[in-house]
Amino acid sequence: MERKRRVTLVFVGGVITLLLMFVGLSPAPIRPLPPTPEESRALFDELVRDEPTNREKAKEDWAHHRWSQQDAFGALELDKVNSLAGARNRSRQDLFLVIDEGLRSKWPGPDGGVLEATVVPLKPRPMD
Repeated sequence: MERKRRVTLVFVGGVITLLLMFVGLSPAPIRPLPPTPEESRALFDELVRDEPTNREKAKEDWAHHRWSQQDAFGALELDKVNSLAGARNRSRQDLFLVIDEGLRSKWPGPDGGVLEATVVPLKPRPMD
């Protein structure tokens, strides 16, 4: 009986040791530093470069439903954020914060005007 207990303890200790070694070999990814103010402004310009075109595309796709237009535009904006995050080694959260900062600070968009920052109340479409 005593021998079984020792074998079991050695086995459990070995498993715990292996797990700790595995965790030690897989460090958490390092989050990139947030962008500087100068980088934020350049990232904002790149993120909103296609905004007028994307808003028009969303309007064409959902001509009679304003909320769906904004939803479709949001999906296009997410695609842009995802691609830029991968290309520039930036976190998506930082890029969304850059957009938020630019909208709140009323940085001009690609056409020189202030970008739309209003939200249409949700008005669900009837089920088709």
